[in-house]
Parts: sequence; C-alpha cells; structure tokens
Amino acid sequence: MTFGEKIQKLRKEAGLSQEELAHRLKVSRQAVSKWERDSGYPETEKIIWMSSIFNVSADYLLKDEATDVRNRSGGDQGLFVNMKAAEGFMACQKIRKAKTGAGIGACIGSLAFSFMEPEIGVILTMLFIIGGIVLLFSAKLGDDPYAWLRSEHLILDNDVRKRFMEEYDRNGKHAHRGMLAGIAMIAVGILLVPLMIPAELSVLDDVIMGLGMIIAGAGAFLCIYMWGVIKAYRILLGGTGHWKGGVGK
Repeated sequence: MTFGEKIQKLRKEAGLSQEELAHRLKVSRQAVSKWERDSGYPETEKIIWMSSIFNVSADYLLKDEATDVRNRSGGDQGLFVNMKAAEGFMACQKIRKAKTGAGIGACIGSLAFSFMEPEIGVILTMLFIIGGIVLLFSAKLGDDPYAWLRSEHLILDNDVRKRFMEEYDRNGKHAHRGMLAGIAMIAVGILLVPLMIPAELSVLDDVIMGLGMIIAGAGAFLCIYMWGVIKAYRILLGGTGHWKGGVGK
C-alpha cells in the first residue's frame, strides 16, 4: 500500500473529505489530492500532524506496508501524540500565553502613565493599551496548529508521557509558585502600595501609584503565563486524574 493509498483510506475511515483534511493541515485541497495520487509528498510536519489526526504512527504512513499500526493504550482510543507534536504544542501554548499575559499586563501597567502630566500621560497610556490589545488579538487570532489537541482524548507514547511527567514534576511546583507570586503582586500593586503613600510627601503620590500599577501589570503577566504553562501540561497529560507523583497527586 503506497503513501497516497494509506492517506485516502485513513481519510475515508475518519469520515473526512479532502477539503476537511486540507483545512486541518492548513494546505489546499489540491495538495491533499496530489498526495493521494502519489503525485506529491507532504512536509515532515504535515506527516506528523496526519499521524495524530488518523491515530497511526508516522512509521505506518512512511513505510510501504499493509499493516495498520494503530496506536492504542490499554484499548483506549484517541489521537496519538508523538514527541514532535508534544514539543510543538508546549512551545505554541507558551508563546500564546506569553502574548496574552503581556497584553493584559500592558493594559494594567499603562495606568501608571495616567499619573503623569496629562498630555504625555494620556499618549503613553493609549500607546500601551493599544500595544496590549494588539498582543491579545495576536494570541487569539494567530495560527494555532495544535488546536485539535485541546478537544480530543490523547494517547501519548510511553517515552513522551515519561518525559513530560518528569518535566511537570520538576517545573510544575515552580509554575504554581510563580502564579501565586503573580497574584500577590497584583494585590500589592493595587491594594498595598497606595497605603504606603506618606501623607507628608504627597508630591510622591503619583510616582508611588504609578509604581503600584507597574507591579500589578507584571503580576498579571506572571499569573497568566504560569497558569498557561500548568494548563498546557494538564491538557497534554490528560488531566490530574492521570498524573503520578509530585505535583500531580
């Protein structure tokens, strides 16, 4: 069975049209048609995506053999996730959450400039708000090739699961502490810093209030980013019920 024949067979078994498969792979329908006719060959990245979409190994797609090596784990059915896809998903999620955190942090931190001279303060505040909104839209509307991982039951290769379990046990506690630190920074910046303004030095009110907004904005970034990292691990590892050891207990 050729590569093209396998793709056509798996696509039909999955109930997907050429257009639907093309949409998932972010290619044209003509490209899928060429692959199925063995008139062209996809990039390695597309092969990895297809192995996950069809729940087969990349070896099955690449080798000219008839054996259907479906990936199962104790009889469970779901999408197979290899190391490449898992690494790509984690990297993509970190970038998206960094943009989201930076966008919200910029909008909160922009309030620091509202305590400056009106003309300059308004301009800087609006610039930071606009920048924050651009980052938020970039995170929301940007390309997300791993969106399917968030809506499917995932089957991880043993090596993949072991690696990311170890990573979470090693980094998860730091991420939780970072998230709590971010919440504390928001509380300090908004609630505590204003109380620290000395009555006899009222000329420093604006500076101290501005500093509080900057601390709160930095805390918002830290909180959102760290929570995004934790959530990405939970999605990949299948939820807290499947974790073992350390933080996952």
